[in-house]
Amino acid sequence: MITAMFTAAGDFEHDVVDATVIFVDMAGFTAFTEAHGDHRAAQLAETFATLATRALGPGDELIKAIGDAVLTTSENTTAALAFLRRLHDETRGIDGFPLLRAGISAGSVVKRLGDVYGSTVNTAARLVDVAEAGQVVVDGVAASALREADLIASRRLGPLALRNLGSPVEAFALDVGTRHRVHVDPICRMHVATNGSQLATVHQGASYRFCSAACQRRFDQICQSWAPSFSV
Repeated sequence: MITAMFTAAGDFEHDVVDATVIFVDMAGFTAFTEAHGDHRAAQLAETFATLATRALGPGDELIKAIGDAVLTTSENTTAALAFLRRLHDETRGIDGFPLLRAGISAGSVVKRLGDVYGSTVNTAARLVDVAEAGQVVVDGVAASALREADLIASRRLGPLALRNLGSPVEAFALDVGTRHRVHVDPICRMHVATNGSQLATVHQGASYRFCSAACQRRFDQICQSWAPSFSV
């Protein structure tokens, strides 16, 4: 029986602590991989983990890197938001770096051998899936703490039914000034600086910028083969 695998909580060496859990990933990473290949995708993921480590503040901890995402914890929601802003500043300084999106949940976690477990962790992981490129989505506990500190404006998304969570989660989108979606390569989803790449195509009256000639060619091929209603 499955229950035979488990011992009493007192026999399982761990700590239960209050923490703010942050999952942050690179929006459009799958599209980037398809456009630029596995090798460049792996390099990008490693760079992202390095930048996240550099952005950590006092009391922050990088728990692990998982593919294109990193899982970190902070002592409180204010510190979590400060970490995300520093990470945003790090990535924004790299021309072409993908936009980030994040999910934040505050509550108790089980901490063991450098990893964290529990519903707070699971909620943060599901909230990042809801977030759009350049957006931070938080649960009700985190949003309330930020409002009490008068730190941020938020927009209620409502109670969301998130995958594999038993109860709906009250979620809020934060306005943290990190949305720069005007110049995003429509093929690989990388951010293209306004004064950077000169590769551009006008399609149906809209201008699209590209990180590489390969992405521009792919876009032109799609426009030629698909219906005129092609959009990104």
